[in-house]
Amino acid sequence: MIRIAQIPLAVVLLLALSLTAFAQGSSSDEASVRKLIEDWNRYYQALDGTRLASLSTPEFDIVNRLGMWTHKSSNTDLAELWNWSFKNIYKNHPGPEHKIDHIRFLTPDTAVVMTRAYWANEITLDDGTRIPPHGEIDSFVVVKKSSTWKIAFLNIQNQMPPFDKKPGDPLEAPFPPPPGSEPK
Repeated sequence: MIRIAQIPLAVVLLLALSLTAFAQGSSSDEASVRKLIEDWNRYYQALDGTRLASLSTPEFDIVNRLGMWTHKSSNTDLAELWNWSFKNIYKNHPGPEHKIDHIRFLTPDTAVVMTRAYWANEITLDDGTRIPPHGEIDSFVVVKKSSTWKIAFLNIQNQMPPFDKKPGDPLEAPFPPPPGSEPK
């Protein structure tokens, strides 16, 4: 016999399960998102700003590695930004390969993609500032519009030594385990 008090619990559980399923992307969506980021990586390493911009929504935001936010309202503006960066900042040398660490679907048409890269060589800026080898974690927000996945937002975060990790390196626990929790 089902009690009235059990009905709300059943409804809540059913709703929670349906929302979890709703936010999960289909395997074809995940494959499409992976391909989008793999294409981004290929064009990034080829220093092709025009093709990079073609992978983005016309309204695009980027927070660069220095924490500066830039909004672009057309793919042409974004292509100019990428091409200027490749010429003046990258000095026509490609950046490192980005590997996908994690894809999380927030809704069926919105996902967050986390990638890692590792700058193996020291970088010397025009003013003589030397940047040591370091890791990078990028966060992409991708959206599905008219059955096509596009990049709407990119946040670039440098991981400077000694806090950086190379792709695939295990992450250590930030704090020691609490007393008494060690295996005996």
